[in-house]
Amino acid sequence: MRNYLMILLLVCSFRPVYSQELFQLAPPLLKYPSVFFENKTVAEIKFAQEGSSVHYTLNGQEPTQNDPVYNGPVTITQNLTILKAKAFGAAFLPSETAVATFIKNGKRIKSLKYTLPHASYPGNGEQTLIDNLGGVAKTNSKNWMGYQCDTVSITVDLGKRQKVNSVLLHFLQSESAWIFLPEIIRIEGDNRKGTGLQLIGTAQLKADKETTGTHCRYRQIKAIPKIKTRQLYITLLVPKEMPAWHAAKGQHAWIFIDELKIY
Repeated sequence: MRNYLMILLLVCSFRPVYSQELFQLAPPLLKYPSVFFENKTVAEIKFAQEGSSVHYTLNGQEPTQNDPVYNGPVTITQNLTILKAKAFGAAFLPSETAVATFIKNGKRIKSLKYTLPHASYPGNGEQTLIDNLGGVAKTNSKNWMGYQCDTVSITVDLGKRQKVNSVLLHFLQSESAWIFLPEIIRIEGDNRKGTGLQLIGTAQLKADKETTGTHCRYRQIKAIPKIKTRQLYITLLVPKEMPAWHAAKGQHAWIFIDELKIY
């Protein structure tokens, strides 16, 4: 009888513990006039969930709760700014990250000459490089000019001799679709006497490891200080052989390009 009473007491005093499932916050909404701007632009972050806050970064890094809390419009003035915003709350899982890349319009370009793209990916001709439309992360977007040759050359006439601080280029990267970044970007200008070329800047972008997915990639090449030029000669080296880790290793790669800015 005593044992029966003890069991009954235990059963009556037992209270089941239900696990509380945490729900993920919706990502913040980024609101802005355009990703391209002249001198400055303003971005707003829209989010309304009680008990949560939005943290953001302007350097492309993933936001954490140690980063600034959004409490008003963010002013953007740099040539290249990657805004990332993420919502956090004690009773929720963090949201996915909202991302926007902002590009400052550069120097006025008087004229362009360039290697003609592949007939299947003509873009919008010369305007592709300067139309401020910006290609999206899709291989079938008509805003990209596609190349499968060894070298792509772009000649920019600035109209007058002037200082160049950097050059910004926009590429598509989708390695599963054979679209890589150029292995080398080389930028040269005319020298003071106009009798030869001088190096302005260079960058190596060789793919050492696989990148999954389809991405828009901006690459900004800083110029050697105090160089002035009227003409810019941009050379892009297309990977002649895809790397050993690729399913089509040894085959010639593509590059896709759509925007060019000179600062």
